[in-house]
Amino acid sequence: MKKLSLLALALTLSTGIFAQDANSSIAPPASNGSFIGIIGGYSMPSGNWTKTSYISDEYGAWQANNPDNKSAGFAGNGTTFGVQGAWFFSKYIGIGGLVSCTQLNFKGLDSISAGYRGSFDVDQVTTSVSGGYTLWNFMTGVFFRYPFSDKFSVNARVLGGFTSATTPEIDVAVEDGGVEDGTFTQQRCTANSFGYMIGIGVTYNVCNSLAINLLGDYYSSQPNFMIDNTNRNINAGRLITSYNQPLTGINISLGVSYLIGNK
Repeated sequence: MKKLSLLALALTLSTGIFAQDANSSIAPPASNGSFIGIIGGYSMPSGNWTKTSYISDEYGAWQANNPDNKSAGFAGNGTTFGVQGAWFFSKYIGIGGLVSCTQLNFKGLDSISAGYRGSFDVDQVTTSVSGGYTLWNFMTGVFFRYPFSDKFSVNARVLGGFTSATTPEIDVAVEDGGVEDGTFTQQRCTANSFGYMIGIGVTYNVCNSLAINLLGDYYSSQPNFMIDNTNRNINAGRLITSYNQPLTGINISLGVSYLIGNK
């Protein structure tokens, strides 16, 4: 009887082990965190870059040398798109990179026109802008990942590298006494600098090979723009020949990633 009981126990344990092996063979593999994907979303600049200052004197003319007028960048909200990827050499830490393009609108045209109209003492000034600010980022760095389950994880990254930024072209048409008095242009300018990005987000694994990401990033760079002005006959108003202010902001983006290196 004792032998029969031991045999029954052995059969039960064997059945449990085989069942566990069978289940593990069909269970979905867990990702090690490595991925490549695309992201896109909303970009919100900050700091002096977003100011639309028009500080005038007693006659309504732009105070040309006022620091607030000089530092104002007139940058508005825009969009950001990019490609990112990382290889995780451990459960929590990986290395990777990002290539992204951020395009920001220009705001405050009424302020600029009012400033030039007062400075030039003319009847009308019409200001137009071709494009906005554009930032290209080429960055590498460290990615962090903390998985809560096979589906959810919290992610962070610290990236640094190369930022190429371009300013918009601003055209100012002057009219006085019903007669056109010429148009001058603040030329588009491109400058390069070191840039960095710090971000945090959450990832949801839809299946073994596909995930969606919600990301928030703070970005910063400081290119030194040297700006040319053409057809400007008088030195009045806001004359910007250089702009060396931090370009900072927040990106909120949604991404889709292909998971690689599942195990």
